[in-house]
Amino acid sequence: MAKLLDTEYPLPSYLDGWDAHDEAFEAIPADRIFSYPHADGYANYYIVSEKPLILQHIPYGDAWQLPYAHIRGLRLSDINLHRQMTNLFK
Repeated sequence: MAKLLDTEYPLPSYLDGWDAHDEAFEAIPADRIFSYPHADGYANYYIVSEKPLILQHIPYGDAWQLPYAHIRGLRLSDINLHRQMTNLFK
């Protein structure tokens, strides 16, 4: 069961320029990001800790968020399976 931090991951606002916003997001190690399709984009979370699973919302782009009940039910094995399935189509 995952926990969600109350604070968002610190990214520069896109209002200050998309380049700085994108560069900050791309600087986060890929293995620490959990991206899940949501609406017309992705909900992005930083993996703060794997045991226990703790996530932090990354307000990137449209800053979509998953419902808290979805986050609460996540396990690390769910994230790993999602990554394996996503990599099949790359």
